[in-house]
Amino acid sequence: MSSNLKELIADADRLIIGIGSEWNWVKNGIKKDDRYNEISAYCEKDENSWLRPIVEYEYAYYNNDEKIEQAYKGLLKLIGDKKFFLVSDIALWDAPMYGFDVEKCVYPCGNYMYLQTDNAEGELYAADKNPEFMGIVNRIHEIITEKNGVLEKDISFKKPFFEGNELYINQKRSEYSKINYNEIAYKDRWSDYLTFLSRTLNFKLVMLELGVGLEYPTVVRLPFENVVSLNKKAHLVRVHEKLYQATPEIKEKTDSIKMNSVDYILQESR
Repeated sequence: MSSNLKELIADADRLIIGIGSEWNWVKNGIKKDDRYNEISAYCEKDENSWLRPIVEYEYAYYNNDEKIEQAYKGLLKLIGDKKFFLVSDIALWDAPMYGFDVEKCVYPCGNYMYLQTDNAEGELYAADKNPEFMGIVNRIHEIITEKNGVLEKDISFKKPFFEGNELYINQKRSEYSKINYNEIAYKDRWSDYLTFLSRTLNFKLVMLELGVGLEYPTVVRLPFENVVSLNKKAHLVRVHEKLYQATPEIKEKTDSIKMNSVDYILQESR
């Protein structure tokens, strides 16, 4: 690494942060919690895959992750008073929850707060205010907490509806590949992000890519590479346990760090 992260940020004029799957404490937490084994297996069947996003919602609704909280607070400490923007390809709006200005964060792959129908231009609905949806969430929670995750042999779940329309969590994800993703929730912030990005060309820019995988490469990973390639004053810090490598074209302008990006930020912010 050319210098430590604090020094790189101190020397920069602008900072753009990319957050990826290593920061998805919901998916990671479910994998580590044996109580979710049976319902996760249930969701593996094609006809039940619609339930997986709601299982994740239940976990996010009833749990939190102190390590992630400390990492976001550490990241905010590292940023200091630098001008920045944060773009994430996960749907957990943790950054604003832990002190980031919501107007400087964009989540183009969705969120856990809203429900949508199959209409890309339709209204969004507060997830925690929909009785049918929350009925499923609470049923899952009861199975996890009171039955230790054991499912009845003939168990079934009814999909949530509102005014005759099936409801989906407002997220871009494989389970929803056949529905029209509603982009209303993030469009204004995306416009702000593009404006911020357009004004970085002649400034020293640090692109800090944290735990970004290949789930949605066109959101963070590929655009970051493109910016670093075009901007002579840009530098990429790519941190990931496995996918830390830089492309040959920008190798000289990249610090490739083989490390869990959450641990990295906790380390660098001490």
